[in-house]
Amino acid sequence: MVSSTSNRAVVVGAGIGGLAAAAALRRIGWHVEVFERAAEIGEVGAAVSIAPNAVKALRELGLEPALRSAASELDGLESRSRSGRRITGVDAAVLRDRYGAGLYNVHRAALHAILLEALGGVPVRTGCTAIEAESDEDHATVVLDGPDGRIAVDADLVVAADGVRSRLRADLFGTYPGPAYAGYTVWRGLVPADAAARIGVPARLSETWGRGARFGHAPIGDGRAYWYAFENAEAGAAHEHRAAALVSRFADWHHPIPALLAATPDEALLRGDVFYLSEPLESFAAGRVALLGDAAHAVTPDIGQGACLAVEDAVVLAAELAASPVPEALRAYDAARRPRTQELARQSGAIGRMLMNPNRIAAGIRDASATLLPASVAMKTIADIYTWTPPALPAFTAR
Repeated sequence: MVSSTSNRAVVVGAGIGGLAAAAALRRIGWHVEVFERAAEIGEVGAAVSIAPNAVKALRELGLEPALRSAASELDGLESRSRSGRRITGVDAAVLRDRYGAGLYNVHRAALHAILLEALGGVPVRTGCTAIEAESDEDHATVVLDGPDGRIAVDADLVVAADGVRSRLRADLFGTYPGPAYAGYTVWRGLVPADAAARIGVPARLSETWGRGARFGHAPIGDGRAYWYAFENAEAGAAHEHRAAALVSRFADWHHPIPALLAATPDEALLRGDVFYLSEPLESFAAGRVALLGDAAHAVTPDIGQGACLAVEDAVVLAAELAASPVPEALRAYDAARRPRTQELARQSGAIGRMLMNPNRIAAGIRDASATLLPASVAMKTIADIYTWTPPALPAFTAR
C-alpha cells in the first residue's frame, strides 16, 4: 500500500461522481478539496436508479446502509407495450442471487446528501469554474475562476468530474469533438406521496415502449413516485413546460401512465435534451489529471448506468492510488475503466436507437423479438453490467 497521509487531491465537480471520488480518496487517507461551479451545493434532478454494480461500489465505501435507508428497494425490472402487455422482466431476487446486490431507486438529492455526509470535513468550495489543468512529473495545477477572481491550486492529483461538457476535458484533449445530441429529449417528474399511494405505483422499474417515445416509472424512498418520458425531438426544440402538455401525448398508454402525468405538479417537472460522448476518448488520464464520470464517458440513459459507472470509477481510482504512485495508478485506472465504460456506452447508444425507432413496423418487430428472446440471451446484457465487482479499498482512518 502506498502511504497516502501527505497526498492531496483536488476534485473538480460536486455531482455524484465527484463526491464519490472525494469520499473514496478520503477513505484511503488522502487530503481532498472539492470545487464546484454552481453557487450552491445540491443535486439537480429527480431520481436515479442504483443497480447492483453501483450498490457494490457504495458498499465498498461503507454507504450501503445509508442508501437502503433513503431509497426504495425495487422488486425488479420490466418492459411493457403501450397497452400494458409485459414484454420482458426480471425479478430483483434473481439479481440479488446472481450479482450480490439488489436494485434501488432514490432521489438524486438524497444520494447527494449521503455522499456529502461521507466527506466529513472535506471542504467543498462553490462558485468555482475550472478553466485549465496542467501537470508535470511531481504535481498538478488546476486554474479556476472563483468568487474572488482567478486562482491556481496545486495538488498531487486533479480529478476532473465536471460533467459531459467538461472544461478540463476540452483543455486536455483539445481535438476531441465533445458531446453529441442523441436525438431525443427527456422529461422527468415527481408525483407527491399521497397521489402516488392513490394511483398505486408498482415497486418495480417499469418502462413502456412506444414509437419514438418511452415512459418509465418507479417509487423513490420517501413515498413519492418518479417517472421519465423520452421523446424524439430536434435539438433545442421549444417545449411547453407543463405536465398537462404530456397528458395528450401519452393519453392512450396503459395505467398508471396518464394518472402519473395528471398528478405531477409543474414545479416538479424537469426536461433536458440528451447529450453523450459519441466518440471514445483516447485516455481517461493526462499526466496527473484523471477524468471521471460523465467527463470521461457520458452515456445515454438507456441502460440506467450514468451515475452507477461514475461511482464505479471513484472506487477503482481510489484502489489504484492506494496501491501505486500517481502516474502508475492513473495508467492502471485508465486500463481498468476505459474498455468497460466505452463498451457500455456503445451498447447504451445502440439500445437507445432501437427503443426510440419511430417506425411502426420496426417497433412491432422489436417488441415481438424481445418477447421471444430466450431468458439466457436477455440476461447477457444485464450480466455484462451487474457482474462487476469493486476492488477492495484498504482500511484507513481518515484524518
